[in-house]
Formats: sequence, C-alpha cells, structure tokens
Amino acid sequence: MSVDSSKATRGRPLLDRLALLGAALLLIAVGGGAFFLAGKYHISEGWVFAAWAAVFFFVIVGWGYRRKLRDPAFVSFFVAWTLIHVLVYLLVLANLGFPWYVPIAVLELWIGYTIAIWQFGPPPNKGIQ
Repeated sequence: MSVDSSKATRGRPLLDRLALLGAALLLIAVGGGAFFLAGKYHISEGWVFAAWAAVFFFVIVGWGYRRKLRDPAFVSFFVAWTLIHVLVYLLVLANLGFPWYVPIAVLELWIGYTIAIWQFGPPPNKGIQ
C-alpha cells in the first residue's frame, strides 16, 4: 500500500512556508546580532567570519562523520581540520578574493577528506554505521 505524497502534504504548504520564513528571519537575527555584538565590543569582523565558517564547516562536513565524533582521535583530527579550513578561508578571502577561494577550498577539502578516509574510513552511510 503506497501513500500518495500529494495528499499527505496538501494542507501543509502554508505551514512549510511559514517555517521557512521563520528560519530565514532567525538566521538574519543571529547573523546580524553577531556583527552587532562584534561592533559593540570592538571585536574584529574577521572573528565573526571565522566563527561562521567553523559552524558551517562543522554542520556540513561533520554531519557525515557524526557517528565518529565519539572517537577522541577523530575529534582531535576534526578540530585540527576545522582550524585549517577556517585559516584557509580567512587568508584566501583576505588576500586573493572569492574567485580564488573556490578552487583552493576544493583542494583543501579534498586533502582533508582523503586524510579522514585514509585514517578513519569513509563517512558512514546515512549515519548507520
């Protein structure tokens, strides 16, 4: 017996759009608040960019390896990889600009994934392993 997805979500488009709007407003508030607080406490915007780069790196790359985050060796590797990624992000954007960041980030992520797979195995498939 199959469920028709169009019938299951027929009444939800408004709720889904409101949730998407709420998420966007929350992101604007948190992002803007971070820069407001940085200006208020005289903290360089570079630290805010670095923090956001680390958060996005952790969410995007760390999600695939979330089952391995219990291993202290992997955690130390992942922290070092995060710091290297943020450093590359800041240095390339400050000195070369965004067009250079894309190929350099691809190279840096390829090296990081290669080392991670070599040392700890591939990311678990959908977090099952």
